[in-house]
Amino acid sequence: MTPVGAARRTPGGDRGASFTQYAALVLCIAAIAGAVLVSVPGQTRDLFSAALCRIEQAVTGEDGPCGEEGDGDGEADPEYDYKPLYCVKDGTKETYGYSLGLGIFKWGQEYSYAKENLSNGSVVVTFVPTTEVGVAGGAGWDFGGKNADAPAHAGATVEGGVSAKLSPGMTYIFKSKEEYEKFADEVDAAIAEEQSRQMNPRGQGGLALAELLGLYDRPEITVQPSIRTATLELEASADASIGVWAGPAADKGDSWNMNLGAQGNVTVSGKYDKSTWYTDPKNIQTSETFSWTGSGSLGATVLAGHADGELSWGGGTRIMRNQDGSLANIRYIANAEGSYNIGIDKQNERKNKDGLDGGGISAGKKQTKSVNQMVQLDFDTPEEQAAGEALLKEHGPVPPPYVSNAMADQLDKEDYGGDIAEKPDDDAPAWDEIFYRKGRAWQYASDVETDEGELAARIKMGLQFGGSVNWALEERNTTDALMLAGPENGARRFIEYADCVSDQAEEDEGR
Repeated sequence: MTPVGAARRTPGGDRGASFTQYAALVLCIAAIAGAVLVSVPGQTRDLFSAALCRIEQAVTGEDGPCGEEGDGDGEADPEYDYKPLYCVKDGTKETYGYSLGLGIFKWGQEYSYAKENLSNGSVVVTFVPTTEVGVAGGAGWDFGGKNADAPAHAGATVEGGVSAKLSPGMTYIFKSKEEYEKFADEVDAAIAEEQSRQMNPRGQGGLALAELLGLYDRPEITVQPSIRTATLELEASADASIGVWAGPAADKGDSWNMNLGAQGNVTVSGKYDKSTWYTDPKNIQTSETFSWTGSGSLGATVLAGHADGELSWGGGTRIMRNQDGSLANIRYIANAEGSYNIGIDKQNERKNKDGLDGGGISAGKKQTKSVNQMVQLDFDTPEEQAAGEALLKEHGPVPPPYVSNAMADQLDKEDYGGDIAEKPDDDAPAWDEIFYRKGRAWQYASDVETDEGELAARIKMGLQFGGSVNWALEERNTTDALMLAGPENGARRFIEYADCVSDQAEEDEGR
């Protein structure tokens, strides 16, 4: 039997044994190997072959590498870059918005401006104005309200609603911080102009006239957006609250929610993105992203203090195509977040002839732990693209089992990869082999700190009318990151990806 892998004979290796003994032993090993290897699949077969190789070397005195020690099968491509393409080291996000309601109808605008520093050194700036329309309805109960002289009373409300959001986003990708700095002032000025235009459309008439007369120069960004995105999101929510109010009942004057109360919320949304990518002028790509988000929260108010906790989960699939329509890549995305919020929640109500007027203010600081996971398959040849199309035909936008299993495991430790990292069997689908050979997978965990607030007012004049403004400032720092290394010895394993850890997190850990 010839050992698995190259071997060489060592001097004096055949002392103390006869040729007949060697021949008998080798034939015995060969017979066992032939019987076993026929029924042992995949990686186990490779390990068994290597074990037989070592036994034979121990007996014959031969030396050299065995199968799993680097025979070239299932090894990483030295010319291929397995590093993640989108891993956020740190970033900031500003959000401002308002909403109006009339009866059961509501509408509003929201504007977000995000800046992200990626692990590869590039800077991504995204501006998204969002328009929302929807309907909401509910019921309320007042306990003790009939007794106007009661020193306290209780109430409960349940409300549900559905809404649709439309967002035309613009994303600018700069290759380095130095390149971003050249256009930072232009980007900030143009985004401020867009926010002003959306928030105060009447004022744009005067600016347009001033521009026509040469008295005003509208700020412009001299670079074109790298990505333009149109997003449609459908959302359904249910809110419930119960509280005890001190002071007179609502029908006798003022009442205020300042003793104690509890609130709960459940939200489910689905989103569709259509994007055009101008990063390569010779190959303008398009992508479609299907995603969903579910969240639930529970909170309490004591005096004017408020605290709540929230859990949310999300997932999505992005399908990108080249200019000629061929498949470029598929990216599977998962996100989990847990947060708590501490702040103030002060509400007042006043009785009038048509109902209740009221309003309030809430503000607080939110601490969030966020974990993002991404798995990407790239298709560079017609054969690979055909395999990718077959994957979409069989699974649609849902990840194949080996991907969803690994993402559910959270990939929270090094040297573990689950099914996603094992070398596929010979009869596995073609896309499994493509992923094992060149697929990317990564995870990063971030600490997110958010200062947020809302100011609301409502008045009832036959129909309930209300409005609110909200704001939030968010800062994100990645604390831990893992990436899937290339194939080695028949398997792939996760390793630390230090390039994606933020400078702030490294300082806090004393790295």
